[in-house]
Amino acid sequence: MLTPAQRHFQRVMAERRGQVDEQSDIARTAHEEILHRLHLDMASLSRVQSDATKAEMKKAMLPAYEGWIDGTIEGDRGCQDEVIATLMVWAIDCQDSALALKLGRYVVKHGLSLPADRFRRDAVTVLVEEMSNPVLTLATTDAETDLSGYTVTLDEVAEIVAGKDMPDEVCAKLCKARAFSRRATRDAETKGEALKLFREAISLNPNAGVKKEIAGLARARKTQR
Repeated sequence: MLTPAQRHFQRVMAERRGQVDEQSDIARTAHEEILHRLHLDMASLSRVQSDATKAEMKKAMLPAYEGWIDGTIEGDRGCQDEVIATLMVWAIDCQDSALALKLGRYVVKHGLSLPADRFRRDAVTVLVEEMSNPVLTLATTDAETDLSGYTVTLDEVAEIVAGKDMPDEVCAKLCKARAFSRRATRDAETKGEALKLFREAISLNPNAGVKKEIAGLARARKTQR
């Protein structure tokens, strides 16, 4: 855990990163130090095989980067940064949705790249797929599950990536997940939104597997009229 002084130093150095002034060398050194910390943490993670254990480790590691995260976002300079890009993925992995969205918004806004040696997908695709997949898994394993708690998060993901390039199949996943998060509602308008999203998913990917959901929602809407 960072001391208040360490967190403040990280925040200030992250804010200054990319400036051309007498402080730039100090900020560059601070980035090298935070990058070194990241590589040490990744080495620890590489010695563990369990994804669940890795997620718990990442959750415990993330507070050590809080100052760097805050300073980077406050500075809003958009410098390419392996640390910030990697921490976005870690936040997703340990199901810290608030942090994942906070970092995802910054990463997508500035077009930051994920380290090519560790990631085959770009940041937009990773954000969309990894935020959608848990909802899709729950929806397909338990048809009665109320997923409405995911609606706000998924809608924010959609807002973050609006207009960004991604495979149609990935965009369809997000539409499908957003639709499932609305499926259990009794509200006619929200059911209509779910139906529209399911239809959008199948238009993007004919193999989206939502024909049954479309038919069921269409019938439900008729009975409500």
